[in-house]
Amino acid sequence: MYPTSEQRRRTILAWAFARVDVIALSVASAAAFALVLFAVTAGIAWKGAPPGVPVGPHLAHLASYFPGYSVSVRGALIGALSAGVLGALCGIVLAAFWNLAHALLLGVIRVRANLAAYSID
Repeated sequence: MYPTSEQRRRTILAWAFARVDVIALSVASAAAFALVLFAVTAGIAWKGAPPGVPVGPHLAHLASYFPGYSVSVRGALIGALSAGVLGALCGIVLAAFWNLAHALLLGVIRVRANLAAYSID
């Protein structure tokens, strides 16, 4: 059966105003942050550098933000853990703002609909 235009419209509205699952987004962003930092650090550490040249000097500056981080395999594990925590926090904040913005927008829509339903006549 093909959906009617009313069913399609309701489906589109349901998708547009869907709430974001805070836990799911925080876990997904934590995994993404951790995987990217681990892959970049391990790749640079594995590649190495010529003698007398530091390995990954720009990436080593992350040690200012992630305690114990270094451009090595051990540092990649520590950095992945730290980046995972940062990613989880970013996911929580992003999901909370998304849900808050949608709740406010739906509230405004409901108030306007209620005001439009009243007639002064």
